[in-house]
Amino acid sequence: MAIEIVLADDHAIVRQGLSAVIFQEQDMKVVAEASNGKEAVDIAKKSSADIFIIDITMPILNGLEASSQIMQINPKNKIIILSMHDNRAFIERALSLGIRGYVLKDSAADEIIQAIRVVYEDEYFLSQRISTFVIQDYIDSRGQKIKGKKIVSLTDREREVLQLVAEGYTNKEVAAHLKISLKTALAHRNNIMQKLGIHRHADLIRYALKEGITTI
Repeated sequence: MAIEIVLADDHAIVRQGLSAVIFQEQDMKVVAEASNGKEAVDIAKKSSADIFIIDITMPILNGLEASSQIMQINPKNKIIILSMHDNRAFIERALSLGIRGYVLKDSAADEIIQAIRVVYEDEYFLSQRISTFVIQDYIDSRGQKIKGKKIVSLTDREREVLQLVAEGYTNKEVAAHLKISLKTALAHRNNIMQKLGIHRHADLIRYALKEGITTI
């Protein structure tokens, strides 16, 4: 039986390249594609897959937030993050969500295939360029601390709203994207500002960038 894979990346050329690599493996197949995090979550709601390969930087809903929601749909979902970023904060955030794979986009094709096989077997895979010291430090000495730490005080929906606001969407556009009323969108925005103690749009953008909610 082939390993069923969902690809989520906002660049069609990246999805095409990954599909071509996976197509060469007889025991793997791409069953669905998404161009943003929200589409990936929608796919997870409607059907199951063995592996979700998700780009960390996507519009509307970024890869880490999408992964968080996909894991909530089914904690057994297996996710590999694709990223241009090898900094510790992104890696720790990914691991704290239960993500088992973190592959740098400039990795060789065979590393991505290896990651799929390793994660499929319920093990961890991080690109070779990421220091083994970072991995061991997280798992051994900081794992429990990070897992018990609340990353931010915002709800998943509030983080979605914040990302859209930071990316320049109007309140009406936020409401349309999330399929909620304008009144609800405004209420979420007000709650975000009250929780964070931030009342200027520019400061909201800076917070979103600092927390990795958006990478614009």
